[in-house]
Order: sequence, then C-alpha cells, then structure tokens
Amino acid sequence: MKARIAVAVGMLGLVVSTVVNAGWSTTVQDDIFSGGKTAMLIGYISPYQSVVVDCNSEGLSLALLQEEKWPEGRESSSWNLLVKVDGGAVHRFTAASGRRNDKFSQYATAEQDEILKVLEDLRSAKSQVLFGLQSEEYNAKWSGTAPVNGSTSATDRFMQACKLKGA
Repeated sequence: MKARIAVAVGMLGLVVSTVVNAGWSTTVQDDIFSGGKTAMLIGYISPYQSVVVDCNSEGLSLALLQEEKWPEGRESSSWNLLVKVDGGAVHRFTAASGRRNDKFSQYATAEQDEILKVLEDLRSAKSQVLFGLQSEEYNAKWSGTAPVNGSTSATDRFMQACKLKGA
C-alpha cells in the first residue's frame, strides 16, 4: 500500500513539474450551452500567480489570478492590468478585482480587441511575457514574468478552439 502511495505521489510530482515547465497550456471542453467549445489558456508566473484567458459562448476574458481567498464582504475595485510580450507594445487593460473560486482571486478584463492583440503576440513570443498590476486607489503595484515555453502551441490550440481570427 505504501509503495502505491509513493508511486502515485511521484507521478503527481512528475505531472505538476511537467505543467510548470511547460509555461503555457490549454484545456478545451465541449460547451453544453452553445454546442461549441470552451477553452482556457493558462500561463504560469509563479507558484502563487497565473494568467488565464477564457473563452466560452459569452465571449473572451483575460485574468491575472492570485492564490488567496477573497474575503467575505470585500468589494471589487478597479485596477490597471498591463501585458508586454518580449520587446513589444504594452497592452493596457482596466481590470476588476474579484473572487475566481475558493482558492483564487482575480483581476479580470473582457476587452476583446486588446486580448486578441495579446494572443497574437503570444503566438510569436521568444523570451518573456511581463505582467503588471497597478491600483492608484490603493497605491499598489505588482509585476511578474512568465516564461514563453509552450506559448505558441498553447495559444494556437486556444484560438482554434475559440474560433478566433488568425487561428
């Protein structure tokens, strides 16, 4: 029994390290509501932060996720979310803070035209993806960097599943 547990834990570690080393990955599922697909493009920033691009029948969104529970009663606030791929232009978004799920809070935007530009940049990323989050209200700033490993294939798969231009 102990040997099975050790093997299972070892396999889980291998899967987690493979996902972390990949940098970017995409999951695609059937959408029961639209008959189409839903997809999620995930970029690893750190053990506590990730970036997620979601598409479903309602549209496209981009969110910076932070591993933290959203406190009960906390209200959403407005943040500036910045994305820069390699030496390219800085993509600027207005993002709303909120609860993603039981483990994560998010800073999300649904500015489709600018999200599409970020996706196009990710398809040809060579060295790094920079993220910034800023609040004038709280006088707060945060920045992080994601690797580009797997960004081209994951973005292509995401764009095909979502039937986005350029796919």
